[in-house]
Amino acid sequence: MYNMKDMNEELLIRFLTHTCSIEELKQVDKWIVSDKANADWLFEMERIWSLKDELRFSDKQEIEKAFRQFIGKIDKKKHKHVAFYQIFKYAAIIVIVSLLSINLYKISRNVSEDKSTSRLMNVIKVPKGEHVEVILSDGTKVSLNSDTKFIYPSHFSEKFRSVQLIGEGFFDVSHDVNKPFVVNSKLIQVRVLGTKFNMRTYPNENSVVTLSEGKVEIESANKENRMTLHPNEEVTYSESSGMTLSKGVDVGISKSWTKGELAFMDKPLSVICKDLERKYNVKITITDQQLAEDIFTCHFSGSATIEQVMTLLKETRKLDYSFKNGQIIVYKFKNNMPMGKV
Repeated sequence: MYNMKDMNEELLIRFLTHTCSIEELKQVDKWIVSDKANADWLFEMERIWSLKDELRFSDKQEIEKAFRQFIGKIDKKKHKHVAFYQIFKYAAIIVIVSLLSINLYKISRNVSEDKSTSRLMNVIKVPKGEHVEVILSDGTKVSLNSDTKFIYPSHFSEKFRSVQLIGEGFFDVSHDVNKPFVVNSKLIQVRVLGTKFNMRTYPNENSVVTLSEGKVEIESANKENRMTLHPNEEVTYSESSGMTLSKGVDVGISKSWTKGELAFMDKPLSVICKDLERKYNVKITITDQQLAEDIFTCHFSGSATIEQVMTLLKETRKLDYSFKNGQIIVYKFKNNMPMGKV
């Protein structure tokens, strides 16, 4: 018998609508692992929740049918738990009816309605210093980097699969030749049938797509640029410069963040520091513009602290750093300057 006391209604709603925080997801995972019955119960609740999108629960009989099936699968020996089921039925009806009948926007501001398709849209916001993974309804696996926003439907339409990315994600797309998978962003759109690729599209930065397997088609939002990528190729796009293709790239570098690592090949210090800010949730200021444009190649393990990272950068003898007013100040290396502390 599952233990409902550790799963409150509000947390259940956030889990079903994919709006849990990192800590809440860990809490749900712990609850599921603690008892197989808990996992079975939550699976049934997710099944009922999915019916909402498929049937819109316009018929009261469908609700009652789903509820009866739900109870029946939990424990066929109802007569031995009459008191429990009376209490649970009351609580479950409150949860289910509230999920199906009230405006979900009032439950969570992270859930929006796509009026063009009348499909519930889920929103994941990954805070700095974290990265998460999500499996979509078609089986596509998506890893999301720090400071990323990802919008996707509970269920894809019959003709296409469309999601939106603001930040960075690694996509392992489930193959479906009859239903293209499209990733939309402010600057570019990526269209695939089934492949693996990394997409980086942070605000006020160049958009970058790196292909690991298969083939992808990339088109700028203004429709003026289009390109097809093959494995080990990378395209960089900006509104001012258009699309730039690089061949023979190391795809492992582009997705190193999925392992908690940081790897850069011939990148400006300004780009590196932005990634450090996201990973370690710190503020970094580079005092010299020429230094910000200097090129670095470096790799940091997932266990490296920000102190260790800054020390390694300092050892290039190109820069030094100090800690001031809650942020890291980076400046040109001078032999007579003492080593900074974070």
